[in-house]
Amino acid sequence: MATDVRQTLPGAAYHSAETYALDTERVFYRNWIYVGRAERVAKPGAWLRVEIADESILVVRGKDERIRAFYNVCRHRGSRICDDERGEVRTHLRCPYHAWGYALDGTLVTTPMIEKDEIDRPSTSLWPVHVDVWEGFVFVNLSRDEPIPLLDHLADQQDEPLALAKYGLADLRIAKVTVNEVRANWKVVIENYNECLHCPTIHPELVAVVPAYKKGDIFEEGRSDGGVSLADGRTAIVDDPRLRLPLLPGFENAGDAASYFGALVYPTMFLDVDGSSCLATAVFPTGPQSCRLVTEYLFSPEALADPAFDPSPVVEFNERVTRQDNEACERVQHGVTSRAFEHGVFPAKDGWVYEFDQRYLRDVETI
Repeated sequence: MATDVRQTLPGAAYHSAETYALDTERVFYRNWIYVGRAERVAKPGAWLRVEIADESILVVRGKDERIRAFYNVCRHRGSRICDDERGEVRTHLRCPYHAWGYALDGTLVTTPMIEKDEIDRPSTSLWPVHVDVWEGFVFVNLSRDEPIPLLDHLADQQDEPLALAKYGLADLRIAKVTVNEVRANWKVVIENYNECLHCPTIHPELVAVVPAYKKGDIFEEGRSDGGVSLADGRTAIVDDPRLRLPLLPGFENAGDAASYFGALVYPTMFLDVDGSSCLATAVFPTGPQSCRLVTEYLFSPEALADPAFDPSPVVEFNERVTRQDNEACERVQHGVTSRAFEHGVFPAKDGWVYEFDQRYLRDVETI
């Protein structure tokens, strides 16, 4: 008889407003959160709006080429400044309420119909948010205190995402961005990513491409690098084994181009790399029982420079897998809201899910 069976989080952790409020304050507002590639704010004056739980954040490229982040809140009377998902301005961000203008470094520069000596402009800049960039990936941290360095956060991950930098991630370019709305708690989505017991049932196409997944494993026996081999010599996760796309820079002289590497960057980023593509997925919680997935499909500069390049085989395959995952997660969401579901159980192959839950608990149980 099995003993010491590990338990999942309690059902309320996946749907209650109280738990979501705790997640917001102790997970989303204290950790480094992935928000998008630096390429999406490529030019001075370009900005990107992201929603992290209840906060709206602007990521802005300054005239000095530096990327900064600010709360999307005017210092006058609290109006939201930007409503679009992204945009570009020449000199400053302008609040649509009373036309207060902020330079690209957040400094208050224009206050129409108000005398200059009425407002101390240097002390009335946009409220800043901690921001840092790794390999072209932009992270923000909403902590009121000085957070640990981003590199330290990335080093403290069970999937070792820093090891993937050798494949030339900084040089990659976006070919496609997709958005998927999921009617499931963010932790349900993260937990699903961290196991493959569901793969033979939910992902018949994926297990045909990644043979290790046929047994419900997330690692491949005999490999120590965390990767899994692709079937039939593929260098990308696609249906057609004959398809060959330009390799990522770091794979050009390596022998593992027919491989896939997946990494969760706690708490809300998926980083998936194969020989020809990289998928960066940001999971944005939108409520106790919903979240939004924004996936950037990245390829080598060589691939995007070719007029004949077509990313659709990669996009279509992975969006199919995402739909399958999302449907499964929504099915779970329905179940965990039942009063009968006090908790579930973790068999051995759910070990990575269990480790995620333990890290999450350390966050929310820390005062």
